[in-house]
Amino acid sequence: MTLAIDHISSRPLIRVDEVSKIYHQGKPAEVRALQNISLEIFAGEVVALSGPSGSGKSTLLSLIGCMSRPTQGTIYLQERRVSRLPEAFLARIRRETYGFVFQQYHLLRDVSVLDNLLFPLYPAAMPMKTMRERALVLLETFSLTDKEKTKVRRLSGGEQQRVALARALMADPPIIIADEPTAHLDAELTAELLTMLTELHAEGRTIIIATHDPVVHQSSLISRRVALRHGQLADAENSRGGQ
Repeated sequence: MTLAIDHISSRPLIRVDEVSKIYHQGKPAEVRALQNISLEIFAGEVVALSGPSGSGKSTLLSLIGCMSRPTQGTIYLQERRVSRLPEAFLARIRRETYGFVFQQYHLLRDVSVLDNLLFPLYPAAMPMKTMRERALVLLETFSLTDKEKTKVRRLSGGEQQRVALARALMADPPIIIADEPTAHLDAELTAELLTMLTELHAEGRTIIIATHDPVVHQSSLISRRVALRHGQLADAENSRGGQ
């Protein structure tokens, strides 16, 4: 199901309620990645999760994006409890509600640019013709039309970043999740990425970014900053957004 976002609602779009994530629970290698996190994100916000490596930013993004489940606590998406839904439902929510931009891009390097855009939608109810038409429009939007048949491994870093963004938009998701999106970009490409994210926000999308890049953190694009330290919120006042 595609999520219908109500931008004038006083209720949070995403609510994280007393969430903890523990890896290898009860074993000598146990890791408490997140501890008792409560956070609200409203439609139309651009939220930056900051903190040093190991602070829990990526783990929190994976929970918000329904890519993993909390050990304790509950996650709500527009007041619907999603943290305990069966995987089949979560897969559909991920595909239709979220667009993901990963630090390492996670593109298929020996596959064409066009096929990289089409792959995340399988299986989908959308007809192949419609999927292809949307992919071609996105390639034009991101100045990649001439790279349609090019294998990803032959692209520059900036071109791969644009492919990753285009892929994230294939299902026209209302929420963009970006995990350290500027980690491997120089200053020029970072500025280009921020411009693209600004345009996506202007279209009405909610954006959640995990970053330790001061350029991103200090950008005027960011509407709220949430700091994490050792798996906990470092600033409780930033756990709730506003309208």
